[in-house]
Amino acid sequence: MTGEIFALASAVFWSLHMVHAKKAQNKNLGSANPIDPTIGLFITILVNNVINCFVLIARYALWPPIPLHPYSVLFNATAGVFNSLAGRGMLFSSVAILGAAKAGFTRSTMPVFVLLGGVLLLGERLSARTLLGIGIVLLALFLMSFDAIRKESSAQTARLGDEKKLSPLDLMKGIAFGLASAMFIASGNVLRKAAIPAMPDVTLVVFIGAFSALSVCAIILIVKRKVPATIAAIRHIEFNYMMSGVFASFAQYTMVYSLSIIPVAVTNSIGATEPLFTILFVWLIKEGKKEKIGIQTVIFAVIMVIGTIILVTSGS
Repeated sequence: MTGEIFALASAVFWSLHMVHAKKAQNKNLGSANPIDPTIGLFITILVNNVINCFVLIARYALWPPIPLHPYSVLFNATAGVFNSLAGRGMLFSSVAILGAAKAGFTRSTMPVFVLLGGVLLLGERLSARTLLGIGIVLLALFLMSFDAIRKESSAQTARLGDEKKLSPLDLMKGIAFGLASAMFIASGNVLRKAAIPAMPDVTLVVFIGAFSALSVCAIILIVKRKVPATIAAIRHIEFNYMMSGVFASFAQYTMVYSLSIIPVAVTNSIGATEPLFTILFVWLIKEGKKEKIGIQTVIFAVIMVIGTIILVTSGS
């Protein structure tokens, strides 16, 4: 049950990461001189790497080192780029075209890709109880996404009428970006799982992935000629970007530890409960009059909790 509990902790930390990232983005958009979104992503990954450095130093000071395996290093470096850059970048592109709700629905297919990768590529075998739990969590995710799409479409129609509708080409592009995001993130998690047996060191796995993501992000900023703006943003680092990086570190350590002891499909299906915690935290921290949580959201949350309980108690 330890792996399942760490996967659940990862979902909580990822949701806190998302809450702070969203607050930072909103403040940035509302500022007089907004920074490039890639700079915000770089700052978050930089904070993540600073924490990882201290953790790695402490780890090597207390325990003997584990030998590096070339293919494990390559797999983890690729996973870091897939998860932190390619996956998130594709998701942002999908959100820009489709809106948050529709893009979130395409991203919710990620556990399906992970399940296929775990079974077909890693040879994982899952019990009927585990598959039932995964199915219930996926059902709750799809129901929540459909409900969010319905609410977003109604609100948009009320604001804009029917004159602003997506063209078929834009719709296809948005869906393609969303599915690509899910596939990149799923591929990154499967690669991490494949690399762990040869290099079972959580701190090293997290460090390599985060450092590779930071390196590629830095190259992108150099190509975009955003180095002076990046340095200025680091000097005046926004609190929410910093906290987003802190919680991303916690999320990665708990997720990788979970991956090291249970099937990747189980870790990611439990981790897929992140939107539920995000809704809860956004509601808790909202100032002023709180918006009522609808009965549909409560029902979907109950379904997701049931699926998660089945997974946590399944023993994988």
